[in-house]
Amino acid sequence: LLKIKLFGNKKKVRQDFRCFCFEMVIDSDLTNHKDFIDDIVNKYPPCYLEVAHAQYYDHVMKSFPEVETDQQLMCMFEKHSKTKVVDMFISHCDAS
Repeated sequence: LLKIKLFGNKKKVRQDFRCFCFEMVIDSDLTNHKDFIDDIVNKYPPCYLEVAHAQYYDHVMKSFPEVETDQQLMCMFEKHSKTKVVDMFISHCDAS
């Protein structure tokens, strides 16, 4: 189970809310990075010229590493294999 917070572009974000949360069930053995991001973008499309970036909270390192490759996605699932819950942040930002 992934607990995900979706953030929009800070310059264009609506004033009444800055993000919203949703949950998503993922099969970690069958998911690759591209399909994972595509699933999120299809459900919650970014604005024109924005790109989705995925980060998760690493409780050991106390940081938010970005997930950009299949290897990093698998590493994220591995780190959370006991709890089966990953706190993720998806941000839609300008491509630059």
